[in-house]
Parts: sequence; structure tokens; C-alpha cells
Amino acid sequence: MALYENPFHHDNVYGHVVTLLSKHTAGATGLHLDFGCNVGPIAESIRDDLAREYIGFDIDEDALQILRGRGFDAHRADLTRVEETEQQILKLVAGRSVASISIIDTLEHLPNGPDVLSMLRRIAASHNASLVTSVPNVAHRDVGFKLAFGKWDYTPKGLLDYTHVHFFTEDGLRAMMNQAGWHETASHDVFVEISDQHFPANHPAIATSSSLHRFLGTLRASIDSNDRVNQFIRLWLPGPSKGRGHVRHEEAKPRPFLTVVTRTQGRRLDTLRDVLLCLSAQSDPDFEVCVIGHKLTESGRLAVERIIEDTNSDLRHRIRLIKIDSGNRTRPLNVGFREARGEYVAILDDDDVVLGHWVEEFKKLADKAPGTVLRAANVAQLWQPVRTSVGTQAVRAVGSPRLCYPTKFDYLDHLIENATPPVSLAFPRSAFADLRIEFDESLTTTEDWDFLMRTVAVCGTSSSDEITSIYRQWDGAESSFTVHTKQEWLDNHHAIWRKLDAIPLLLPEGSAAKIRRLLSDYHARHGGRRGPAPDALHETEQYEDCLREEIHGLLHSRSWQITAPLRFISIVLGRRNGFPMLWAMNGQELEATKTAILTSRSMRVAAKIKRLLARR
Repeated sequence: MALYENPFHHDNVYGHVVTLLSKHTAGATGLHLDFGCNVGPIAESIRDDLAREYIGFDIDEDALQILRGRGFDAHRADLTRVEETEQQILKLVAGRSVASISIIDTLEHLPNGPDVLSMLRRIAASHNASLVTSVPNVAHRDVGFKLAFGKWDYTPKGLLDYTHVHFFTEDGLRAMMNQAGWHETASHDVFVEISDQHFPANHPAIATSSSLHRFLGTLRASIDSNDRVNQFIRLWLPGPSKGRGHVRHEEAKPRPFLTVVTRTQGRRLDTLRDVLLCLSAQSDPDFEVCVIGHKLTESGRLAVERIIEDTNSDLRHRIRLIKIDSGNRTRPLNVGFREARGEYVAILDDDDVVLGHWVEEFKKLADKAPGTVLRAANVAQLWQPVRTSVGTQAVRAVGSPRLCYPTKFDYLDHLIENATPPVSLAFPRSAFADLRIEFDESLTTTEDWDFLMRTVAVCGTSSSDEITSIYRQWDGAESSFTVHTKQEWLDNHHAIWRKLDAIPLLLPEGSAAKIRRLLSDYHARHGGRRGPAPDALHETEQYEDCLREEIHGLLHSRSWQITAPLRFISIVLGRRNGFPMLWAMNGQELEATKTAILTSRSMRVAAKIKRLLARR
């Protein structure tokens, strides 16, 4: 076996191991057992900084001789022979206290890693000793991006050392450790921007300035923060075995085709009842329902539970009520998608109507184009709330169904505004669960449009001309259009446009032809001149200037002036106050400042004063 004579440094794997032990096991005394120690780069730090007796174990006698030559206790151990090694360690420890254990860059070389970890847990359990592990990250972007294009380059050492027999991701590491009875308590990973696998440097998948790399990088970075982790350095404590291990098994219980996520605040009980009635009449029952009760009052909770209880038994056992008390209107969607078990997830709010073949049509589309966003045709209809002759609340249609939205999805058209009601869509759950494409909770409106555009950019769409739902538009009733101001809608539109401008986009087939037609039409309208297209930066600057004017108006408004004493008290109490530096803010910061002013205590007090004056 070759020697890995890598020196100790505070910012490499060995320094990170010692840092974890210093921060989280300070005060523990006794032995430190280092398995796969090689030449023992951490030995001096364990002895001098942690005041522990270092003992190294390795199969390479040459490495052990070097370690012994520095005055440390070192023993040959073959970790592939677990029982023999365990007895050897127990005899060596012989009643002494074990303070900590490490196994650094060794597990990836072992064909029996789970057995070794179980053995180490048995040794550690009676001492309550912590274990530090280090393994290379096979999910580093340099490895993953190259593998996507068929390149897997073994090297003498590094991420793809040719002697490795096991390759770790973070999830795989945790699964193996948990099954062996180890539970993570801290981490101090080694991050490397350019890894030893960054070759050939100009390969489009890993060349940092290439369009392909930027597109892949945008997707990868949204999943977790491990795309630049070179080695996972983790601290564990012994405990009970948990989970099924790192080998993925087929799920015992099949997933339903669809999860229906229904948001409700318990204010539209009559239409919620309609929603569940529509679902009970579906031609295809292969679905579950997650009713997300958002900020329900006690009476609202009881009413929603009663409606669910009144649903026919065939559907009732497929309904889950999940209550949450925080966040804006977007939070329930993230909770619902996280709880979903279906292969696909659809949003059916508590005021929409679906026809009997709504689920069936989605399944037909999924069979034809699996993994795409499914989109069925939809009509809109005007409705009103009414009171019945016995005084109960009800709703009625006051207009005919209208085909307001295109039956085919067009990505370029949707870059301008949303033309797809959520009720006509079903999303592959994997986009949310595996690619971490989640709803943006900073948006108070248009959150479905933002989520749709980011998901479609990766998954594509499959459309049907079949009308399967009715999008209710309300006359004289509360809706998102009445609750949120026009300016709020505009602010959210601009926020989404900025997000789309900030990332590389993957366009569907046929987009080039449409872009040519659009540019041709643009040039024709401008007298054939092929000058520069409209400046997106200028558009952004105009929007930011408008926000600055609005904020300036708010800060000089009568409402702000009459509540000045409140802010003076805050200053006396030592709280920061004063005018914000609007000239230095970007669009997102300006939006946040405007929201903070509108929702401030000063504005709330001013509104109460105005209401009192209006009553006189």
C-alpha cells in the first residue's frame, strides 16, 4: 500500500478533524484511537493540543514505522477482519478511557465499511466517545458534471483515487453511519472550488465561464451546498441503529399517482366542501389529498375537520389535514409539496372546481411524457357569494365559462406574465424533492408563476386540449386580487423578471423560430433598423427610480409626520432610526424598505388615527 504523506495544515482535512475535536470534545481525557492513520498527521496535535494519548492503527507497516519513530504508539490492524481487530483493540485499551476516535479518508477503501463502523460504535458506546470521519465527496461538481458527459477519470489519489471501493455522497454517508448507530453532531467540511478532477480545464461542463457550466451550476447549487465540498468531515456520537443503510431498496408501499394540495384558511367552507365533492367523484381514484390549514382559528379548524369528516369514506381515508401557523400564502405550498407522497403534485385551492376526469387526464399526459409538467385546458367563470333563504352562505355562477387561457403552453409568452391557473397543472414531485425547486416565500403573489417557470425550464411541459377545471373569478368577494395592491403585484412581477434574468434558461424546441419571428417583427416595426434591443438595465433603473419616489413620498407623508413622536421614543431607547440611503439600494432592497415602512408601527398607528377621525 502506498504512503499518503500529506502534511497537517489548519485548513486541510487534518486541521478540520482536530478543530472539530477541540470544539466539541474539549475536556475529554484518555485515549484517541486513529484508524487508517497512515503516518499519523494529527498525532502531535492530539497529544499537544488535546492532551490525549494517541494510538494509531493501519495495515501499512512502513507508515507505522514512521509513526513509531516519532514516539507514538502504533499497531498493525486489518480492518477487513473486524472480529479480530475488535479483540485486538479491547485488549489494547484494557480498561483505559477512550476519549475520541477518528477514521480519516479510510472508509472509501474498505469493502466492509458498515461492519467496521458497527465495531467502532461498540467500542465507543461504553466510553461515550465521539468519532470523526472524513470521506471524499463524489458529488463534487467537477466529478458530477464530467460524469454527465461520460467522463470518469481515476487518478493516483484524490476524489477518484483508483484504490477507492466505495464512493460517498452526504446522504449515502449519513445512511451508512445511522445504520451503524452513529448520529451526527457537527461538521467542518473541506471546500475546494477547483478540485483535482478539474481537467481537462476547457471541458464545457467544468470550464467556469461556459454557458453549460453556468446552467449546470445553477441547478446544482439549488440542491444543497455540497457541490464544492471536497471532503465531508463529520463528528458523530454512538447511539441506536437507525434506517435501512446506504443501499437503496425498492419502496415497500407504492406511491399514489397524484397528491392534491389544497390551501385553506377556513373562510370559504362552502367552496372547500365543493372541492372535496369534486374529488370524491374523480374517475381515477389514484390520488391523496393534503389539506393545508393556514393560520386556522379554533372555530375554523373545527369547521374544516367537520367538512373532512363529512366526506365519503372512500376519499376521507386519503385526506390529511396539516396545520401551520406561520408564513404568508406561499408557505402552505412548500409544506404541502414537502408532505406529498404522490409522483405528481397538483394545487387545488379551496375555491376552484375540477371536473370528474381531472386526475385521469393528468395521468394520460404523464404516461405519454413522464417527468414533464402536466397542463390541461381550463376555463374561467365569474362567481358571487350569496346568502340562501335560510341565511347560510353559498356561491353562485353569474357568468358563462370563458376560455381565457391558451390551451398550449408557450414558455416565451409566459416570460411576460402567467397564463396558466395553478388548478390546470400537475408538477413532478421529484423537481421539488430532488432538485429543490421550491416556492419563493418572499413573494406574496404570483408565487405559482415563479415556481412554474423554474420547474418548466428543467422539466418541460406536456399539454392537453381537454378542459378539466374551472378557475373561479370572484365578484364581490375576497381574493388575492383584492387582498394585495396593484403595486404589490407589480413588485412581485419585477422580482420574478429579475430572477429569470439572473439565470441561464433552457428553452424548449421551436423557441429559436419564435425568437426569429419576434425579432423580425420588432425590426419591421422600427423601420427595418437593426439597432440595439431595449435595454433591460434601463428598464430596471426606471423601476428602481419609481420605488425611490414612492418611498420618498411615504417618508414625507402626513401619516409619517404625525407619528414622529413614536420614532423619537425609539431613538431615545437607543434604536437605530433615520432615512434610508435610497440611492445606494437595488430593487430588492428598495422593495424590502417599502414593505417595512408600510407595515411599520408608525403606519399602523397612523391608520388607526385616520379611522378614528373618519368616524367623527
